[in-house]
Amino acid sequence: MTYSRSNHLENMAIAYEHDDAYADLEIDQAVLDDIARTKLILSGDTQTGVLEDCSYISVDSQYQGHLSPGQQRLYDVLRSWQEGSVYTITTIGKLARMMGLEHPMACGKRLENLQSLGAISGLRMQ
Repeated sequence: MTYSRSNHLENMAIAYEHDDAYADLEIDQAVLDDIARTKLILSGDTQTGVLEDCSYISVDSQYQGHLSPGQQRLYDVLRSWQEGSVYTITTIGKLARMMGLEHPMACGKRLENLQSLGAISGLRMQ
């Protein structure tokens, strides 16, 4: 893994991984609900399966790079789910609540950053 301008931690807008970054933004509730309902499937493989409109995520269980505390917590959860079962199906909203986040966009940003760093693959945000 090589670092480029786009995947260096300083350029990842880490502030948006936290609820308070969205406090002053007026975001339509329908948009938030749509993000929260985004389905994630952890299967150890990024190949698309039979379910549509979801991301098949694979976690790099050997990832050695530096992660922010929020990214590390999310990475640990995703890795344990992938290693502990054949398939795990969840949503961004459920992950956000599990991590104590009120805003699904904060969890989505953590997922995007994990993918930019190469810790996960297969995330498709629409």
